[in-house]
Amino acid sequence: MGASNSRSDPVIRKSTEGGENDRIEYGVSTIQRKNMKVHVSMLLALCNIIFAAVPDLDDRTSFFGVYDGHEGAEVALFCATQFHNDLRDHPFYEQNLFGAMKMTFFRMDELLEQSDEWKKLLPRGTSDRVPCLFLRDCIKQAIFPYIPPQESGSTACVAVIRGHDIVIGNVGHSRCIISRNGQAIELTTDHKPDHPIEKQRIERAGGEVTGDSVVLPGETEGFLQQGLGVARINGILAHSRAIGYFAFKSDKGLPPQHQMVTCDPGLRIVAITNDIEFLVIVSDGIWTDLTSQGVVDHIHKQLASGTTDLGIICQGLCDRCELSADNVTAILVRFKDAPPPEPEENLSDGNGNNSDDALQHAQEENLSENLSGGNGNSSDYAPAPAPEKKEEHKDAEPEGSQERPLLGGESEITED
Repeated sequence: MGASNSRSDPVIRKSTEGGENDRIEYGVSTIQRKNMKVHVSMLLALCNIIFAAVPDLDDRTSFFGVYDGHEGAEVALFCATQFHNDLRDHPFYEQNLFGAMKMTFFRMDELLEQSDEWKKLLPRGTSDRVPCLFLRDCIKQAIFPYIPPQESGSTACVAVIRGHDIVIGNVGHSRCIISRNGQAIELTTDHKPDHPIEKQRIERAGGEVTGDSVVLPGETEGFLQQGLGVARINGILAHSRAIGYFAFKSDKGLPPQHQMVTCDPGLRIVAITNDIEFLVIVSDGIWTDLTSQGVVDHIHKQLASGTTDLGIICQGLCDRCELSADNVTAILVRFKDAPPPEPEENLSDGNGNNSDDALQHAQEENLSENLSGGNGNSSDYAPAPAPEKKEEHKDAEPEGSQERPLLGGESEITED
């Protein structure tokens, strides 16, 4: 009786990138299934998921990030363009990368909230809409004050590799995973509204966590059961930490980290050792088809078959998730010349669990004062904060000198 509806939307566009330096090798792939797009330079950044790949943020640091925009791609594109530059320019960048990353997440929200100047930081030719946005905003501001993005924003999952350490920061539901001796170890927590700690913060800020209505199998057609589907904040947002979404950050009596939706990141530091085969950052569309271990197993199978192009492996991973109606992005990184692990090195919780969500959230809350002076921090392994430095930010680099990432589908372009 007709074709099945179980398959995903048709693939509209694919993009695959890759590269290496003397420290790491990486590949990236992204698949657009939803009919949304933003143009970056002369090429296409796919839909609302935009990646940043900066293998040489400096001569010893690499940066990778996945930004999943909702209700538009502008905030995700802003983060992909600016996050790594603001991180590099932070005064803690050299001595306290962990603290600098945390503060850069908050900095993104600050720039979005202050004025529409952030739109001028987007690459020229970003989309057909951006010039119209500038014109429209100029007209609006002649009459009305600036209003930051209310129900649009972006998740962010970033990994910074320096020496033999990885610093991971995350808000939202993309994931960063490492494979250690073939075992998947999640380095991030999915920030979902129904997690007890997240729900407590949301309700204290005046919000409500509800579940989508779903049709119960076997019931009369159209009969809905409330509260069994995806958990959402006020029936709208399905993730509880993100950049933007200022409609959920409107309580003037609360600091940013206590709002219904916060940009306070989950942070983690992991030592790179030679028993870690690779790191992968994946957007949430992957989880329709695969678990974290399934992602790791797929990559190992491709490597064992003799595939050496990490971009092609990422593309195969995205293709594998054909049931997902969402856009999908994957970044795969392999490390060169990693040292052997220390005998006591262990990412488990001591009870044989490699990634316990409740434990990780508890660590995030219990360590909240280490970097924020009591204002809350979501950190897994938070070091003591570095002393505040007296020097100012680095002098601004000449216009055009900042290193730009490859933004979802963009390749290096030589100007005429």
